[in-house]
Amino acid sequence: MLKLKVQQSDGRRIRRRTLPEQVVDELGQRIVRGDFAVTGGLPTEPELSAELGISRNVLREAIKVLASKGMLEVRPKVGMRVRTPEDWNVLDPDVLAWFSIDGSELRNAHDFVEFRRIIEPKASYLAALRATEKEVSEIQAAFDALYACIGQPDKVPAADIVFHRSIYNASHNIVLQHLGSLITPLMQTQVVITTDQPGSFEKGLPLHRKVTDAIAKRDPKRAETYSRLLVNMPYQDLNDRLHPEDRGLLG
Repeated sequence: MLKLKVQQSDGRRIRRRTLPEQVVDELGQRIVRGDFAVTGGLPTEPELSAELGISRNVLREAIKVLASKGMLEVRPKVGMRVRTPEDWNVLDPDVLAWFSIDGSELRNAHDFVEFRRIIEPKASYLAALRATEKEVSEIQAAFDALYACIGQPDKVPAADIVFHRSIYNASHNIVLQHLGSLITPLMQTQVVITTDQPGSFEKGLPLHRKVTDAIAKRDPKRAETYSRLLVNMPYQDLNDRLHPEDRGLLG
């Protein structure tokens, strides 16, 4: 039976999670762990309700949330079934948290940087072409804030996210701008993983500066080139960790 637990949300305020939220968390973790077969059926509503010690209304509320995250589907006469991981909203903070419990953080960070290698150099190219003077100043200020994180590793992820999102925003491409807002949870995980070794953050700062300068000088080709080199750094690191036999070979 589930019991209400006190959860600290931001280091200052403490709130009590609702019972439906706890049910979502419990079932989400179980889905990611593979407790329910992929595309397989879940126990019936009466069975799950009895197992968790909750009402069917609470269970239905939780199922709706998991369905909105792409993890479950509910069909008449078929019941509740787990969808394939390709359908899950992997940018959802809850789903990412469940992946971290499952030990999938490294693989997800690798896949995310692979995505960034495809998208981000072109975003930098467009930013160099289209950024307003105000947006250029924002990118420069974001770099300065990132540089100020030397010796303060706990501040790096937030500052790095602001820097890269400022480039997506300056692309003036509505799809890229939207992606910039969606990738925050995955970038948070990726930056934490790829800056955990002493000196790794500082090693990337010169390329951050070169991307910033190229955008300020309205040089799209250099902005794209330096952005690609910058994103290749965490990709190489993650690739080496996942595939040590291929260490040093950038795919």
